[in-house]
Amino acid sequence: MARYASPVDTTWIAPPAVLGIGAAAAAFLLRAIAKATDDAQAAHRRFRRLEDGLIPLRVETRRTRASVDRINRR
Repeated sequence: MARYASPVDTTWIAPPAVLGIGAAAAAFLLRAIAKATDDAQAAHRRFRRLEDGLIPLRVETRRTRASVDRINRR
């Protein structure tokens, strides 16, 4: 006859296993959140560089528009 684990044995084994699985899932989730945050910050930096690079173009466009607005049309 085979000896099976009594209910007390499984009660003592299950909680540490569940805690271990929960800790692994939490670590995975935290790593994913940290990576997403880093990616978002990198995208913000790239967008900022692009936007800063477009400032001279916007200024030049305003100058051109201002000079065209000053032309007397007869």
